[in-house]
Amino acid sequence: MKFLFMLKFQGKVALVTGSGTGIGKAISEKFVENGASVIILGRRKEPLEDAAKALEEIISKVQSNGFVKIFSGVDVSDEVAVNKMFDSLKESNTNVDIVVNNAGVSGPVTCFANSSLDEFKSTVAIHLTGTFWTSVQALRVMKEGAKIITISTFFAEERPLEQRPYRFRDPYTASQGAKNRLAEAMSWELTDKGIISIATNPGPVHSDRIYKTVYPKAASEFMRVSGFEDL
Repeated sequence: MKFLFMLKFQGKVALVTGSGTGIGKAISEKFVENGASVIILGRRKEPLEDAAKALEEIISKVQSNGFVKIFSGVDVSDEVAVNKMFDSLKESNTNVDIVVNNAGVSGPVTCFANSSLDEFKSTVAIHLTGTFWTSVQALRVMKEGAKIITISTFFAEERPLEQRPYRFRDPYTASQGAKNRLAEAMSWELTDKGIISIATNPGPVHSDRIYKTVYPKAASEFMRVSGFEDL
């Protein structure tokens, strides 16, 4: 059993986008394991309800004072849906200490010459525009000392011995790289508000998404890179 004084995030509220499955769900679980309350959101109701049940079980196990709040049907690329969610949080006087911009899609897997503009736009709308607008609106319910964490990918990093964009995933790679720069820009501009903005670039992790977009043998090889514990 964990005692309250041992819970790192006791009394904190974290909002995690795209948190019904995958990385977002795992991040939410880590928050509640350490005493935080979580606000989970996404497009699909059923995965969010399943995630909420698991999170509430963890809260009961660690005996924290945390809570779970669900916003289903929230697509981060939908300005109106995002606005309404933060309207609701504002009206209920819910302050958010940590925002995790996690929502994303795999995007098309195709060679550059066969790219579709609509697919490019939809991928950028979720990864980049969604991160931007969620962060802007989140400021309405954040105070000094709060943090904005943006989940990007190691495929967008420049490495000393290797530059490795995600081949055949141009919309995904481009929008993730832009998210890193956005997080950096926010870190400068939010200094006067006392809000920290960072981006983190995990490698492939265990999730349904990677098995849907990568051949099973290749996906299993990727798993040596990182698991959720490394986030």
